[in-house]
Amino acid sequence: MFTAFLWFPYRSLFILELDASKELLGGLLMLETVTQFLTQLPGGILADRLGRRRVIVYSSLFRIAAPIIFFFSTHWVHTAPGIILNSLAMLGMPAINALIAESLTLQRRGAGLAVYRMITWMPMIITSLLGGIIMDYYGIIQGMQLCFFASLLVSIISTIMRWKFLTETLELTPISGEVARDQRRSLNKWFTQQLGMIPREMWILIVIASISGFAMRVVFSFMVVYSVEIIGLTTTEWGLLGTVVSLISTVLTIPAGSLTDRIGRKPCIIISRILSPISIMGFTVASNFWQLSIFRAMSGAAQGFGGIVWGVMGGPAWQALVADVTPPKNRGRMMGMMGTISGIVGTPASWIGGYMYDNISPNLPFQTSFLLDLVGTGLFIAFIKEPKKPEVH
Repeated sequence: MFTAFLWFPYRSLFILELDASKELLGGLLMLETVTQFLTQLPGGILADRLGRRRVIVYSSLFRIAAPIIFFFSTHWVHTAPGIILNSLAMLGMPAINALIAESLTLQRRGAGLAVYRMITWMPMIITSLLGGIIMDYYGIIQGMQLCFFASLLVSIISTIMRWKFLTETLELTPISGEVARDQRRSLNKWFTQQLGMIPREMWILIVIASISGFAMRVVFSFMVVYSVEIIGLTTTEWGLLGTVVSLISTVLTIPAGSLTDRIGRKPCIIISRILSPISIMGFTVASNFWQLSIFRAMSGAAQGFGGIVWGVMGGPAWQALVADVTPPKNRGRMMGMMGTISGIVGTPASWIGGYMYDNISPNLPFQTSFLLDLVGTGLFIAFIKEPKKPEVH
């Protein structure tokens, strides 16, 4: 996370520097969404078939290749293979989510996920600001190339560490040749069976994740662009706001995670889902750094309470709730199914956001995201009921 978030917050500016329009930027990121959702269900199936550890290690290899492509890109078209490779690394996301959930007891799952999220996201407290300073000092192109090189080195180290130190959490059972042949013979029937195995609560969460994923993608890549072009921030100021978001979310994550174990996942998720759309709408009313910092602080609080949903990923409270409603033996593929369906729904969102920004109004993507998030929040409040926890004696 340290080197990835040196450059990721400024990726949109990098692609625009390589002669892309906002609409083309959205189209590129739509390609990213397509690749991500195509990997989620296979990633979940492989996680349940081969084990969590193997899939995590194999998917990490794609993370090594992506910075190499970005480093040598001289035109926006050249970034497409890097974006695809970076998205293919998401093949391991269902395995990672399942491995973490299975490493924790049900009673401490919320707090455990919060600790994991806090530690892995702590580098973002300084990386967003450091990345902004690098971009201001060296320029977007040269600054990004420096960050890509650092990301390559760290990705290699990370992959080696995953290979050496991760412990498998799934008890693998061999699949007979007859079962394997039956699955190959009738893929459509098998897929239908998988859909039928999804519990009702999981279906509702998938719908909410799909709406939230669309809302996020329609605006996410244009936040930094809007802040620099419309509000007038420097990249260093945008990085400083990223530090504010990360600091607030880090401080809140563990207390909120413990709170979800005591009072339930739903209250913390509701708080997140109320604060998040307000923080997005804040871009359209802020006219300077200090005004925007108030709304970015709300975003940090929303992340800290753990209920934010990014389509294939989510905060600790959200991930804990998803794990709570899925049976362990199918957890990987169900998490993959969630990523696949939400990815399909969110596929055109980035392009739509870019089209709105370029051809209608820079404010419209933010307004659209705000309204969609409110719909998702309403559905969550109305229809989600938490499963009862077993009593501990």
